[in-house]
Amino acid sequence: MLDEAASLGNEELWLFALAAGSLVVVLLAVLFGLVIATLQRIDRHAARTHTAGKQIAQNTVGLWALDQMNRDLVAIRDAARGAERARTSNAVIDPLRGAAQRVEGWLGGSEPDDDKSS
Repeated sequence: MLDEAASLGNEELWLFALAAGSLVVVLLAVLFGLVIATLQRIDRHAARTHTAGKQIAQNTVGLWALDQMNRDLVAIRDAARGAERARTSNAVIDPLRGAAQRVEGWLGGSEPDDDKSS
């Protein structure tokens, strides 16, 4: 009778160990599933952020070129005004004056320190 009681205890112990092991495996599978789902969500957000960053970079390239063109146009306008003030010959002044007037139109008019009397 003692052998039956000890044998039954071992069977119950094995069943308990199998149940506990199965529960641990199921819990680990659920946790790994949650980690994988979270990583996939992070990857999707990172991909969207990367795409938005590339679009922002493409949009700002035009601003740099516009700023450079603005500086070049101001230099042309200033050269035309300088030539006019120096009373250079009309063959040089007339094309520069026309260019300066077009540049002023593109830049939004004249600046407050412009000398209109010459």
